[in-house]
Amino acid sequence: MTQRPVHAFLDRYTAGVMRYPKTVLVLLLVVVAALATQLRTIELDTDLENFIDESTPARQAYNRVKDQYGRNDVVVVGVSAEDVLADATLRRLATLHERIEQDVPWVNRVNSLIDAPYQQGTEDGLLVDDLIPRPVGTLSRAEIESRIASTPTLEGLVINESRTFTTLVIEPYTYDFDPDAQSNDESAFDDAFGDDFTASGAGNSTPSPSEAEFLPVEKTYELINELERTLTEFDDLDPVVAGMPVINQQLEHTMQSEMSSFIRLTIVLIVVVLVLFFRRVSAVVAPMSAVVLAILATFGILALTGRPIQMPLIMVPSFLLAITVGDAVHLLTHFFSHFNRGEAKVSAMQAAIRLTAIPMLLTSLTTAAGLLSLATGDIIPITLLGVFAALGVILAFLLTVSLIPALMAVWPVKPRADRSDTPKGERLMQGIANLAWRFGPVMSLVWLGVVAVAIALLLQLRFSHNPMNWMPADLPIRQATDTIDDRMSGTINMDVIIDTGTENGIKNPDLLQRLDAELTDLQNTTPGGVTIGHVNSILDIIKGTHQALNEGDPAFYAIPDNPRLLAEELLLFENSGADELSRLVDPSYSETRVTLIMPWADVLAYQDFIEITERRLTEALAPEAEITIAGVLPLLSATLDEVVSTTAWSYGIAALAITLMMMVLLRSPGLGAVAMLPNLAPILVVMGLMYVMSIPLDLFTMLVATIAIGITVDNTVHFTHHFREAFAEHGDARAAIDTAFHHAGRALLTTSIVLTTGFYVFLFSQVHSIFNFGFLSGTAFLLAMVSNFTLTPVLLRWYSPLLSQPKEQLS
Repeated sequence: MTQRPVHAFLDRYTAGVMRYPKTVLVLLLVVVAALATQLRTIELDTDLENFIDESTPARQAYNRVKDQYGRNDVVVVGVSAEDVLADATLRRLATLHERIEQDVPWVNRVNSLIDAPYQQGTEDGLLVDDLIPRPVGTLSRAEIESRIASTPTLEGLVINESRTFTTLVIEPYTYDFDPDAQSNDESAFDDAFGDDFTASGAGNSTPSPSEAEFLPVEKTYELINELERTLTEFDDLDPVVAGMPVINQQLEHTMQSEMSSFIRLTIVLIVVVLVLFFRRVSAVVAPMSAVVLAILATFGILALTGRPIQMPLIMVPSFLLAITVGDAVHLLTHFFSHFNRGEAKVSAMQAAIRLTAIPMLLTSLTTAAGLLSLATGDIIPITLLGVFAALGVILAFLLTVSLIPALMAVWPVKPRADRSDTPKGERLMQGIANLAWRFGPVMSLVWLGVVAVAIALLLQLRFSHNPMNWMPADLPIRQATDTIDDRMSGTINMDVIIDTGTENGIKNPDLLQRLDAELTDLQNTTPGGVTIGHVNSILDIIKGTHQALNEGDPAFYAIPDNPRLLAEELLLFENSGADELSRLVDPSYSETRVTLIMPWADVLAYQDFIEITERRLTEALAPEAEITIAGVLPLLSATLDEVVSTTAWSYGIAALAITLMMMVLLRSPGLGAVAMLPNLAPILVVMGLMYVMSIPLDLFTMLVATIAIGITVDNTVHFTHHFREAFAEHGDARAAIDTAFHHAGRALLTTSIVLTTGFYVFLFSQVHSIFNFGFLSGTAFLLAMVSNFTLTPVLLRWYSPLLSQPKEQLS
């Protein structure tokens, strides 16, 4: 298709919209309103396990373990006292334990110093009792210390060495259920190893997996909220609350408060920019109307798909604000330029559409292509960000070229005559054009040097995923996590599943002894640089039972060598403490779960630890057993490790895809490649700046390059498009550059300010990763503006001899 038919089509389209503006406006409002009705169904989701699709093998394995053994994402309450074992403190602790069990909803189990299992031999066999029998005070402190000493697993897990700190570990129900329809029978596990046994329901009078879904995050948050209200009555114990569910809740609370704040602040700042630039009410109302409709339509479609809003998606509204207003600025700049010279509304808008529609389409497509490159990964919220931000960009373009002409047709705008032939804006653009022409070669060398240094720096960047560091340092959850990690074993868990594949395979003494030796060695070292604070397994029960049945002699705290003796001792424990076994072994004793408890750290720091642990346990237990690592930690670690290995590749795909599109859309392979250089340079510089400022690559900051490369090309496309048209007209590179600055310069300046403003809004975020994302993106757009004013003209000037062709051939 030649350029003239395109212009003719655009003229007919514009005339049609402005002839029936009310019809167009009504149709747009009806469609968007229909989509907006779905917003009431949209939900927030900050659960980190939902970052991974349920259809993936890793997620299915994780869910299977949760089915079998229950949840390992627990809530941990830490309490302090001068002497935890003092009678007064123990009474308060027992009261708190009971209150949580009775008053806090969705609590399946509370583990604390009070009900920690204590084993002792009797004439009849084995008695499994609570460590602190109730009523508190029936045991002396010496007796309690003796019980703790005979149960080595307690120290560091529920009480510290100095006896000044203890924890209550709260396990939410695994499955959702109707509490009014459930039994409260505490003996529900008496038949744990009978025909009706369901491991996931052990000690939990909930439905079986086939009858219920996992407990929704809203009910977990209800648990946390009621727990915190209960803890206000126990201020004397200085309670702190930690755990993965609490982190998720804090992130969701931050999301809810920041989403509305960001949108309001962005709107205010962009309105100020538009008022200063256009000084017309219509020039503010039209772009902001397009923005609002684009956001409503995008999130309405998101709601229709049944997808929730996850953490990265909170950036989409501000992102669409900046993108939509950028397109509107280019369109309205040309419209008012022609309208102020006395042209009629329709002809002025036709001229504006002719000049901007094709560049806006090109920029929308390149931006969408950059965003869609994010949809190739396995992290769900990043995929959704890429898909729906790209969708929003296309919707923003369609609304810009339909809503704004319709609004201008019905709005009573009046032309304003220029006060002089050379307004300040034109003189500014001409001055920049003169500098770019005169000092372009020098500025290009400066850019070359800066980019070379930046590349050397960005090669040293490291990846990170630490949701704890996303939040303010003074947030209670961070302080609570640090406190518990410092005084106890840790706040993050990882499960190891030992599967023998045969019934009673776990009752093999030799296998268990090798497992015990390897776990002890792992705990005494730091595999992969990670310290294991505590190991919870069936080994503790077996060794404790063997010791108790041998008069409590510490020398017998070991795995018995005799298989028959081991089986008999386990049977004795089953009769007294089967509820404990259900969380550690399956009904057929073919597999068992080992839980490693560690201090909180960057998720990616655990990758080597996971690989080393899996390899060493596999070597130690082969060929009798297979090892599977499970839990949220390995689930995220494996996926993020893949993200790390593919991020650079996705950057390359995005750059290549956009470059190819530029070549096609600008109808010149060479020109498309040249137009990419001024956009790659600012991004490389910003990534080098990340290393200087110690900003890691995480789920947010790694988006900067992909998103920025899709957006920064927009202004380059406008500038290059006008240069090419002017050069084809008269073949003079200097005049073509002046024309490009005249037609696109002021809009380029304004859209750069709008983009920077839209993303610098995230500097007000309390979430550090979002703050870093906003700072880096806004800085990238500022540098891109400088690059387009300095580097783009000199590159086009050098490339112009290759464009010295007849206009007909260029078309």
